[in-house]
Amino acid sequence: MSSPKPLEMEYLAAVEKPLLEAMGYERGASGYELRLQILEAVASRFGGFDLGKFQEVFGVKNQCPTGELLGLAAGVVSAIERTPIAPALALSALARESLHEGDRKRTGAYHTDFRLASRLAQLAAPKLTHESKVIDPAGGAGMLLAALTYAVCGMDRAKAAYWLANCVYAADLSENSLRGAILSLAVFTDDLSVLKAMRSNWYCGDSLMAPPEVWESMAPGGFDAVIGNPPWEKVKISRHEFLKSSGQKRHYGANIESMDEDKFSVQREKVATYSLRLLERYPILGSGDPDLYIAFTDLFFSLCKDQGIVSALVPGGLIRSQGTQGIRRKVFDACQSISISILDNRARFFAIDTRFKFLAVALVKSGTDKRKRDPIQLLHERGTPNGVEVTGTATIGRAALSATREDLSIPEVRSGAEWRLFTKITEAGISWTSPGNGWAPKFCREVDMTKERSKFTDRPLHGALPLVEGRMVQAHRFGVKGHVAGSGRSAEWEAYAIGASRLRPQFWISPADIPSANQHRVGLVRVGFCDIAGQTNERSLMAALIPPGVVCGNKVPTIVFPEDPSEDRLYVWLAIANSFVFDWMLRRVLTTTVNYFLLQSVPMPKLAKGGLPWKRLENASRELQTLDFSGASDEVWKRVAELRAEIDAEIAVAYGLSLQDMNLILKDFPILDRGQPPLPAEAKSTITRDTVLATVAKRTAEDAKLWSQRVVDAQNLGAIAYVPSELVRMNEDQKKGERRGG
Repeated sequence: MSSPKPLEMEYLAAVEKPLLEAMGYERGASGYELRLQILEAVASRFGGFDLGKFQEVFGVKNQCPTGELLGLAAGVVSAIERTPIAPALALSALARESLHEGDRKRTGAYHTDFRLASRLAQLAAPKLTHESKVIDPAGGAGMLLAALTYAVCGMDRAKAAYWLANCVYAADLSENSLRGAILSLAVFTDDLSVLKAMRSNWYCGDSLMAPPEVWESMAPGGFDAVIGNPPWEKVKISRHEFLKSSGQKRHYGANIESMDEDKFSVQREKVATYSLRLLERYPILGSGDPDLYIAFTDLFFSLCKDQGIVSALVPGGLIRSQGTQGIRRKVFDACQSISISILDNRARFFAIDTRFKFLAVALVKSGTDKRKRDPIQLLHERGTPNGVEVTGTATIGRAALSATREDLSIPEVRSGAEWRLFTKITEAGISWTSPGNGWAPKFCREVDMTKERSKFTDRPLHGALPLVEGRMVQAHRFGVKGHVAGSGRSAEWEAYAIGASRLRPQFWISPADIPSANQHRVGLVRVGFCDIAGQTNERSLMAALIPPGVVCGNKVPTIVFPEDPSEDRLYVWLAIANSFVFDWMLRRVLTTTVNYFLLQSVPMPKLAKGGLPWKRLENASRELQTLDFSGASDEVWKRVAELRAEIDAEIAVAYGLSLQDMNLILKDFPILDRGQPPLPAEAKSTITRDTVLATVAKRTAEDAKLWSQRVVDAQNLGAIAYVPSELVRMNEDQKKGERRGG
């Protein structure tokens, strides 16, 4: 998926034009140096200070006369004033060093969008005055400190002057970044002594490795607030990233044809050495490749004083990943109050996948008295053109969270009703690993699509096994798409209507080329699931029975249950995993990948093997398997919908859910039934929801009349439940073909 262009860049495009024109004034000048000097001239116009004296104070060797710099700055000033971005924030964004993609990936530098900077400042400001000491240990070009200055001091220049000279601290690896921070904060004052004093308080170097005395000299006893957007990458290097940082244009998974192995080895050794130093300095990192944001979060807390506040942007992994359990426990134990805002990138804050989840956290350090600690405030927020707005809130008691999620991972519930439902399902379920229940899984990624790529063939040579890819798997369906032509991202695939699944792979592989530890798997019946998913997809978890005689790529992990290898358990697991209840629970902890840790965190329903509910689920799942190879027809599609609704109702009963509970669950799947005919006067079809609720109501002895009538009315219009939107037209074409054939 290509990265979106950040909205902030669109706003500033009108500023870049006069800025680039001004930079073309002196062709022999260093581009970035001249850019900074023009921006310093822009800052002097906003701040009111003398540009020539500024250059003397900070040792700037001007590349053209001061008067001409001010003239060049005039058009930039006018352009900034026409944007929705405050001057100090616009200047910070414009002053950033341009990073090569490889450098950005290596350093984890995702520049802070002005809207997020303002949001973090809003979270921190109520705890602060203009006499509070604050620091950004990953300061960059000063975006967060500028936003915090607006939030704390407003338009009071006297307060701002005191604040900047005595209370604003920053640290960064780059001297150029700190220079950008100076010019962005210079908007708030015309007093150059204030700016000089402010810069004397700053540290240029690696914050994570800075000696403790650096921070102690800044703020004995700690800072009143720590604000930051730390790097989000792990400390590691791959050949793919090394080549990209060397200027090669390539996509992940492409063959590596040539590389300077000596240079790569040197770089890898540097990374490994730094990684070891980090692990020694920050034991909370555990083992493996260190996550920079975890180390920075630990640093933030060490810099913050008791009753101080940490306001930061961090990846969503902080509240859900297995590797963040240590820092999560430390944070929760150390905080009097915790506010966590969940956002995604659909508002184009960053040049990354729009589905990427991240957090804006506000954490008040409790100090020595930890007896009174507030519940966790969980907010769902979304970006708007000029800011951020709250779309949902939930209050989660700490004891309740600990009882529900032993690892303290936080489910993404958007209301009190959703939190109550989540806890209800958890309490009604059982752990996968509970002794003797038969659900203890053995996962396997059978073939790595990158590592074993050279061993694939594009034709079925003698003895070679078909390779199953993620797009070939959907709920209860194996062989839902077949390869037509091409390879890689340009490959063409065709989808098959329900009832018409078939095996048509893109690749085959010799059994001898499968990793030896996994070769036995190809002789087993097992279940597999597509591990690429998302909370906003039509469905998040899609699992199917995998027959013997095929091998699955790494995007289709497979599962067997060694305690009970019977086939009926596989069919029952498929019924559970493809149900709306299980999917809803998984969506509370999911981002874009279904990993084993997250999958097993969703409790299984309590089902006695061989009991009536078990047999119903097994039989329905087996029939679905048979139907998918029996031919595409109206009768097949309706029977599939009936069976899947019966499964969903059976699972709901197993978890002890009511009709109201299921109605709430189904609201989380708003893009179902696209392409199905809606009922009169309604904007979209809800045939799947209505079918499920009608079936649940019958099982729970609740009034099913309303929902049953809606189902009948929708079916009379030709609507069919449980048809993925991408297959609607295909099913219609199949239906027309049958009519013509008849």
